[in-house]
Amino acid sequence: MGEPKWGVYVGKARDVTCPGDNVTYEFVVYDGHRCSLECIPEKSFFCGGQPPWKCEGNYEVEDGEIEMEVTKPDVVGPRRDSDVKLEASESKPEVTFRQTRLSWVGSPPPLPSQDPAKLKKAQLLKEEEEAARRKSELDAVREELEREKAQQEELAQKEKAELELLRSELRRQREAQEAEAAQRRAELEKQKEELRAIEEEKARLAKLREEEQQSQQQQELEAQKVLEEVRQQREALKALEEERQELAKREAGEQQRRKEEQEKEATRMAAEAEQHKEEIQRRRSELQTLEAARDEVLAKKMEEEQRFTSELQRWAEQQQEELRKHREELRALEAEREEVLQKKLEEQQRLREAQEQEAQQAAAERVKRQEEALKQEEEIHRKRRELEELEAEREAARRLREEEEHRRELEKARQAADEEERARLAKAIEEQQKEIEKRNSELKALDTLHEEAAQRSQSFQEEQRAEVARVEEERPAALGDWSFWISGIL
Repeated sequence: MGEPKWGVYVGKARDVTCPGDNVTYEFVVYDGHRCSLECIPEKSFFCGGQPPWKCEGNYEVEDGEIEMEVTKPDVVGPRRDSDVKLEASESKPEVTFRQTRLSWVGSPPPLPSQDPAKLKKAQLLKEEEEAARRKSELDAVREELEREKAQQEELAQKEKAELELLRSELRRQREAQEAEAAQRRAELEKQKEELRAIEEEKARLAKLREEEQQSQQQQELEAQKVLEEVRQQREALKALEEERQELAKREAGEQQRRKEEQEKEATRMAAEAEQHKEEIQRRRSELQTLEAARDEVLAKKMEEEQRFTSELQRWAEQQQEELRKHREELRALEAEREEVLQKKLEEQQRLREAQEQEAQQAAAERVKRQEEALKQEEEIHRKRRELEELEAEREAARRLREEEEHRRELEKARQAADEEERARLAKAIEEQQKEIEKRNSELKALDTLHEEAAQRSQSFQEEQRAEVARVEEERPAALGDWSFWISGIL
């Protein structure tokens, strides 16, 4: 025969002469080498019955006989290191002890060293240690997050300081550009005043020219007499025209030189603007790199938080599953114990006091188990609260990340607005430069026309004065000739 079936074997010894010797034997096979043997008298010791006893030990099976070596004796009964022999049946799960047949009634209970209460207590201690370890890990993760948050805030402060420096630099440049624009507007106003003065001078010259034309019309008859002198004057005017063209060429060369200088100045300003733009672009790329690195770190931390949350949730589910299994085992044990007690109540009606005591013990055990279950429920609620706190921390981290993204978007919008403002100012400056160049060219043209008109007016006035002087010189001679001719006629 092989090993006996694991479980509880119960039998009653009633074939005795003394009712006080009626006992119930309970033989329990826990596993492949551990077993126990218990003697339960029908009468208590104080009512004439035998004293109860229970021993534990290791067993071996040889030739259909179970040999139990006692390792944990009771006050009475078999002694330590003694051998207790039981006969095992080959056809059915039964054993025989002292000519009493013991039948298999159910699965074996846990070993005394594996008491459910102790196991639960050890498991609770282990769970508390695990929870403390998890809490320390959560505290470490929280401290790491706070440290990273402080680093990010410090980095944000540095970036904010750099942006403030850039804004102050842009503000200073804008003020300088506005001052320069105001100066140029003042110059333009001055040039406009000069243009108005030139226009007034031109109007006055036009009025003088009209008066001169009127006087010229009055002197046309006299002018016919001096055609030869007029041709000479034309030649002189031609020479003056050549001189004027030469002056115009010189003026054009001077204007070209000024234009080249202005183009060089505009090129230099454009190069400076390009360098400033490249510096801003480099700063923007550095900010984008820092933001990308910070986003990567945040993404890694979020992945670690998600992994840790999933592990914690999986661990909680495992704990709930183990708790459910333990509850089922406890229910099964409770059912088996109730069944055994019911059988004992039916078989041992005279042992009501002991049964009531066992029932009270079972009730106390049940209350204890209920308390343990309540403690486990409280532990589960506590872990659930920790999960909720972790969820709240993750939500706070998510809100912080959203605020950071919103801040970056606002910063990008502000930078874009600054870029647009700089582009608008650059465009306005270019337009003002073009307008200034145009006004300078107009002023130069007006200066040239004014100089030409002044030269012509001066030369014409000199010609008129010379003509008037010549006429004045010729008039007495002509009057003398006329008077002589008239006197001759008379």
